[in-house]
Amino acid sequence: MKVLVLGGTRFLGRHIVERLASNGDRVVCFHRGQTRSPLPSGVEERYGDRNADLSAVAMEHWDAIVDTSCQRPEQMLQSRELKTDRYVFISTVNVYADLSSPAVTESAPTIETFDPGDEAASYGGNKAACERLLLQRYPRESMILRPGLIVGKWDPTGRFTYWCTRFVRGGRVLAPGDPDRPVQFVDAADIADFVAHALCNETAGTFTVVGPAAPITMAQVLDVCASVAVERSAPPAEILWADDAFLLERDVAQWTEMPLWLVEPQYAGILQMNNAKALAAGLQTRPAAQTVRAVLDWLENDAGAVQTGMTSKREAELLDELASSPRWVRRRRGG
Repeated sequence: MKVLVLGGTRFLGRHIVERLASNGDRVVCFHRGQTRSPLPSGVEERYGDRNADLSAVAMEHWDAIVDTSCQRPEQMLQSRELKTDRYVFISTVNVYADLSSPAVTESAPTIETFDPGDEAASYGGNKAACERLLLQRYPRESMILRPGLIVGKWDPTGRFTYWCTRFVRGGRVLAPGDPDRPVQFVDAADIADFVAHALCNETAGTFTVVGPAAPITMAQVLDVCASVAVERSAPPAEILWADDAFLLERDVAQWTEMPLWLVEPQYAGILQMNNAKALAAGLQTRPAAQTVRAVLDWLENDAGAVQTGMTSKREAELLDELASSPRWVRRRRGG
């Protein structure tokens, strides 16, 4: 199969390129040349800015295009004119107009109007507009994937990575909110596998791509991180759970400073999406421990990897305050 990947040198795109190349497909990676990543032998790179000029890939016919980089409608208007039999677009769960309730399915309405000054709404709204443009051009030959939080090696955001590395340090660990609240994430490698499977089976349609396959709680995620850390001879860890009010009163930033914690009512369902359709179509999600191990293996060999989350100093200050407050739950982790 002759596949054009738009993007392909960072995170999810890199996983997709590697997976398709491992199938023996001819993979051409079109990007600006600003992110240099080692790509598999045989993968061809072509350079250009999709905002201005697709001529480097416009004259050929592709068996499939996998678009990992389209963010805005004007980009889709250009790329949908490329010659292809199939078009896979990586969208986002942020396209859904209402994320306040759990179990949202692919049939739910998507954003049609939004305030350009609202960063989150603009991201989802522009992606939703891209979806509509693609479906106009390829109503039966397109596949739209709407991932939730994407995790794994090469993650430039460092969000899930924070929890993987935090337990390696051991000691007291500040954890957010209700230990039993459900969370979702999907390994980029599992999305890449799903893309490869879908192309081989000529799968079309729209899919919410989240995991794990079975529900998991925040406490279970941290248990996994702690267990993998112990495998690597990390010091024992002790978790102190801070309730939402404690963290909000102290202006802890949701999602970034405290990853996987989001209490805004309008996002109450974003970590509880319905993934039944994708699972039925062949999505398979690996155990969380496998993802954590892959992240830590990658970080051991990439000193420049991006990290985010709470600083050690800030965490220590909050832990000291929390220890003298009645609003905490203590659990022992590690050996």
